[in-house]
Amino acid sequence: MGPAIFFHGWTLRRIHLLRGILILIMFAAIAQFASFALIQGHVVAFYGAQAEDVSFAWLIAYVGIATALPLQFKVAGSFNVRTYLLLSFLLSMTLNLGFTYTQNLWLFSVLRFFTGVTTCLVVGRTLVLLFTTLPETKRVLIGTSFFFSLILIGGPLVSWGASWVVDRMDWTAFYYVLMGLQLLAMAFVIAVFKGNTPQAKIPPADWPGAMLFAIAGGALAFAMIYGPRYYWLADPPIEIAAVLVLVFTLLFIWRQRIISFPLIDLVVFKYRRFIFGLLLLIFFYGVKDSLNLIYGYAVSVKGWSAQDIVEATTFNVVGIVLATIISVIAILQHKRNLIPLILVGFLVLFAYHLYFSTLISHDLSVANLSIPIFTHGFACGLLFVPISILCITALPPQNALTGIVICTYARFIASLNSIAGFFTLQLVCNRKHTDVFIANLNFLNQQFVERRSFFDNFLLATGFSNADAGKISNTMLAKSLATQAQLATIRSIFLLFTAMIGLMILFLFIYLLWSWKQRLVAQRVS
Repeated sequence: MGPAIFFHGWTLRRIHLLRGILILIMFAAIAQFASFALIQGHVVAFYGAQAEDVSFAWLIAYVGIATALPLQFKVAGSFNVRTYLLLSFLLSMTLNLGFTYTQNLWLFSVLRFFTGVTTCLVVGRTLVLLFTTLPETKRVLIGTSFFFSLILIGGPLVSWGASWVVDRMDWTAFYYVLMGLQLLAMAFVIAVFKGNTPQAKIPPADWPGAMLFAIAGGALAFAMIYGPRYYWLADPPIEIAAVLVLVFTLLFIWRQRIISFPLIDLVVFKYRRFIFGLLLLIFFYGVKDSLNLIYGYAVSVKGWSAQDIVEATTFNVVGIVLATIISVIAILQHKRNLIPLILVGFLVLFAYHLYFSTLISHDLSVANLSIPIFTHGFACGLLFVPISILCITALPPQNALTGIVICTYARFIASLNSIAGFFTLQLVCNRKHTDVFIANLNFLNQQFVERRSFFDNFLLATGFSNADAGKISNTMLAKSLATQAQLATIRSIFLLFTAMIGLMILFLFIYLLWSWKQRLVAQRVS
């Protein structure tokens, strides 16, 4: 169906303005989901909340998105667009009110799940409508570029405002800011959409399958986030979660195979190019989260505030936007050259990891950190769109929506692997480096003797007694040891990722040469 069915006539005469309004509507929906600073402020307000509680509250919303997305693609077209979007925003505002009053961590997580659902309802429907405003030959490329760029930069954009609120006032005030943004989006919906868009009978949808996926996804998130901290299957709740994941995942897959209206069409897994793109996507998601180690370093070693971190993300956003524009132009000019562009993106990601592994020290400035943060964003911008296009175009048109859903599943699973993997890597590497440093803390080590003497003399000169000076010196040395172990750990992880990306680059280069050879052989035969 064309755009004239959905939009008022005045918007069709100002098509660029219409596209901008649709992007703003999607941003208003993503804002509630994307603000990590807001979520962190809410969760740490609870007594005893830990880092894993923050991660769970963050990622349970992905379960809501992944659960609702295939249902939304099937049934959303049966409703009046304006009414559908207005009701979705009203549900989001109701959830915001619930956030301001809840005092229970698990209830908060349930609300976060439904935040993912309402985000999906708005963004999924608006994205499809955005496609109708684009030339048919460029819909997938440009529409996907808009969408995935918004996903990448939405979090930093919202966090700019959220961190300002967290630093200056009661953080719950930001929920009212979000509701104001949603009211503005509702005004845009009323302004651009017709009130009498065609409706159809609601098609059959696999609601039981969605429930199976939601349970499996929630249990997987719990097991992967809390598992590394509670010794995996040695902890009974983790063991129960693992059983739930196995049972409900098998039930979900079995149901998708036997019903005539599945949420996802499993036939997509027979397309090797799609599987290849999916593996690239999972790998990319896994290694790109190393940026969080830089932000962790800035907070724990440099003492940056939330506002400082958000300001640093500006460099990342600029890199993403610039590289996305470059990648879209390159794809439009050379539609078949996705692999070379992906190869260049991984080369930039390789340079980012290698550069920071050689750069890291205890006294880096904002200027020092801005270069790797920008480079990371530039690499993500080069990779995100072409890998996504590779996945979607590898499938026939009737399976494109299934491809988008499975890419969403991949994003969720990669994020969980990233959290569990980074925690385990940091734990192992930190313990290893700490043991090495402790073994060298003796009076035969000249550097240790000099540092201990410096601390003792400084404290004695300021009036402390010998006993107090000794205790404080030990505390300062322990803190210095912890900092050095953390720096060595970050360097080790970046070097590991450098090696992994190097192997991926080698594989892609060999694959590219093989593809060119196959193409030349085909041309000679023809």
